[in-house]
Amino acid sequence: MTLYNVPNLSGGIDSALVSTSQGIPMFPIMTLIFIFFGVLVGGSSGQKYRNGTIDLPFWGVLASLTTFVTALLMTLGEGMIDLTTLGIVVAVTIASGVWFFLSKVKGEM
Repeated sequence: MTLYNVPNLSGGIDSALVSTSQGIPMFPIMTLIFIFFGVLVGGSSGQKYRNGTIDLPFWGVLASLTTFVTALLMTLGEGMIDLTTLGIVVAVTIASGVWFFLSKVKGEM
């Protein structure tokens, strides 16, 4: 008895991702969280290294938009993510966009 059945790769990478997400339901959600924090931490630390300051609202918007586009691509495969997960991603994207636009003064954008 195995703990995990290896997906069949003869159907392409999308069928492997769909079968993995069916076997491990948290896989797409954890992938989206990894993408979000990877962009947020990687971009802000790179900016801190170059400029000495971090524009956290900007990197929040960039990370949430990257996660949103990835979530939209995940909806193409049937069974990858559900509507609740997509709704949460859209809400985070809208909230980070509002945070970004409220954090800037008139001449800063």
